[in-house]
Amino acid sequence: MPSSTDLPGPIGPIGPAGEKKLVAIVGATASGKSDAAVLIAQRFNGEVVNADSRLFYRGMEIGTASPPEETLNAAPHHLVGFLRPDDPFNLAQYLLSATAAISGIHSRGRLPVVAGGTGQYVWGLLQGWQVPEAPPDAELRAMLEQELEQLGVAALYARLEALDPDVASATDRNNHRRLIRAIERLSAGATRGNREAKDPGYNSIVLGLFVERAELHRRIEVRIDRMLSAGWIEEVRRLISSGVDLASPAISAIGYREIAASLRGEITPDEARERTIHATNRLVRHQNNWFKRTDPRIAWIDVTDGNLERVLEPVSQWLHE
Repeated sequence: MPSSTDLPGPIGPIGPAGEKKLVAIVGATASGKSDAAVLIAQRFNGEVVNADSRLFYRGMEIGTASPPEETLNAAPHHLVGFLRPDDPFNLAQYLLSATAAISGIHSRGRLPVVAGGTGQYVWGLLQGWQVPEAPPDAELRAMLEQELEQLGVAALYARLEALDPDVASATDRNNHRRLIRAIERLSAGATRGNREAKDPGYNSIVLGLFVERAELHRRIEVRIDRMLSAGWIEEVRRLISSGVDLASPAISAIGYREIAASLRGEITPDEARERTIHATNRLVRHQNNWFKRTDPRIAWIDVTDGNLERVLEPVSQWLHE
């Protein structure tokens, strides 16, 4: 296999007939998705779009194994650490935010690299999933109104157009109230009829990172011990003291409630560690249901030995097809 320096350069993210190219990196936790995404982004003029629901929240960097600062600085990243732990965020909002991020990446002539292990977010994005009707979303509306104030009505129209060009063409581009409501409704798929999905227009390649089970289990244990040594318990203590509700969705991330239980004296720290390892392995089984080795949509790459550069060759070949 050629080295990364021997691979031909990218041809750009917009292919024939305006097709919009996109790379997705999927697989189990601890398989190396974040690092692989950065390798691709660096080599092929890309930007990373997070599709891991645990990484949305700031103040939880240790326990969610958020990419370290050097990784985040190695390539532009989107949708990482942008929410407070008690901020609500759902699939509809993710699809809106991720679609807008991808549109912006394409507009800059760069390659979107979607990386994450949250299956419904990855497939929802790639397949254009529809979501149920939703009532007005006060927080989303506030964010859009702030964008209007800072960037003007053209930014709202561009966001709407990225989400659904047909709806955008039928909406007055100078009426910010209608634009905001259209975006709000589209975030829940409300105006897309009865279809379950709408082709988002991406020409995508989906790469799955495979790690042999024994090695993956070893990595999971090492990762959890590293996070505990890095101050995970103190991170949970700070969240609790700041008033974060332990019933909030963010705290459902593996390990937080286990550590909180140990801080209350309900279980020992060793029991919290063992339960966290067990829950992480259960998560892997859940992820394997979303990303099956037999799925013809996924090109699997064995990275058990840690050689993530194997992802570069198939992306290069695909870009030059």
